[in-house]
Amino acid sequence: MDFSEIINMIIVGILASLFGMSLLQFSSVKKNMRIESEQQTYARIIETRMKLENTEAFTKMAKESKVFAERLDLVDSPDEYYTVVAYLDLIEFLFRLHRTKMMDTKLWPRWKALAETLMDMPKFRKVWDKTKHVHNSDFIEFMDSL
Repeated sequence: MDFSEIINMIIVGILASLFGMSLLQFSSVKKNMRIESEQQTYARIIETRMKLENTEAFTKMAKESKVFAERLDLVDSPDEYYTVVAYLDLIEFLFRLHRTKMMDTKLWPRWKALAETLMDMPKFRKVWDKTKHVHNSDFIEFMDSL
């Protein structure tokens, strides 16, 4: 084997390594873009839900449902119920970001403190107790520990 063949093999090895690293980096970028897209979609869904639920038409229909009627009876007005549910969705979303390490660790204590404060509100606690079964078990465990 002469010197030029060795150089060619080294160059091919370097190029193959660079190509492999590029593929790994592309995979990571693609994953991060998917996660960011999911987060944006979820945020829009929560916002849309709040706008739709917090209408007279929805409230009228909800009161015809035994499940919703019981939930709305826990608070003084439908707005209070929808506000509690919106906060629960927000806290659960932030909890998920914290658990998946998608949130700066220095920010989580602030949101946890808010969750603790909210759970100290009797109406919030009542709505939580009545609706917690629809949440993930790790989130239920977290909220019940507050």
